[in-house]
Amino acid sequence: MQKRIVVRVVSGYLVIGFFLSANLAYSYPLVPDPEITQGDLCAKNDPDFEKYAYQERIPYCQRNVSWSRREKIYDEYHIPSNCRYRYTIDHFIPLSLGGSNADTNLWPEHVLVKATRPLLEQELYFAIEQGEINQKEAIGIIVREKTKEKQKDMSQSPALELGHTKVKDECD
Repeated sequence: MQKRIVVRVVSGYLVIGFFLSANLAYSYPLVPDPEITQGDLCAKNDPDFEKYAYQERIPYCQRNVSWSRREKIYDEYHIPSNCRYRYTIDHFIPLSLGGSNADTNLWPEHVLVKATRPLLEQELYFAIEQGEINQKEAIGIIVREKTKEKQKDMSQSPALELGHTKVKDECD
């Protein structure tokens, strides 16, 4: 009898462990992982530097992210190959605000996450162009918006209610 109880308890833990690992294995990031993606700015000595932009003369880099670098970013974030079509490799600090193409400025942004702030980068671009805010203020807004654990349009997710930074991807 004691053996049966031990077997049932161990079996129960194995089943719970399996479901937890399956759930975590197929989750997508809601926010950039700060250990992988800290953000990076374009500089005049950057190989992708093109020009200075705005009245503030912010260094602007041309987009230059190869397929192999995209694959590397997906791998660093443990995004399964069969789910990558649901992502874009996004610049944490957008190029239009002076971001660079460095790996530390790239992360896989899920289409559902991107949809929560469709016009943010464009609005900040116009605000800098009009001189209403400076680069530092724009980057502060970007960092704040992209690192929110609760994305506005995704607030119904139980994982988000618990403060998690990942949710299950429906492609799995």
